Amino acid sequence: MKRILFACFLLTASLTVTSVQHASAQSVTAASFMAKVDEMDAYIGAGNIPMAKATFDTLNSMMIKVLGVTKASIYGATTPADKATYNAIITNQISIYQAIWKLKVDLALNRTVIRVKLQEFDLTIY
Repeated sequence: MKRILFACFLLTASLTVTSVQHASAQSVTAASFMAKVDEMDAYIGAGNIPMAKATFDTLNSMMIKVLGVTKASIYGATTPADKATYNAIITNQISIYQAIWKLKVDLALNRTVIRVKLQEFDLTIY
């Protein structure tokens, strides 16, 4: 009896966590993402690298949320075609994310390339 209750508890907890993660990730829109990109770019242009880094950290969190939404979409896909589409999207997102991550070491020097890559990531937000 205890095992059944424990299994039900774990199942309920995992479903709740998945739902909460998906709901919070939904708040990342292409418009909100690009607003942060513009904000970071303005800080870099003004020479305020500490604020640019803080804004980059926010962008990083947003990208991770977007990746979470895509991952949830893969798991929730009802057809093989949908699953393949989401797999292609996440592969592209991860590739762009990795490129951005490598460039973040010097935001000022890599300003233009980072902006281009962030814009590419923005295009994958659905």
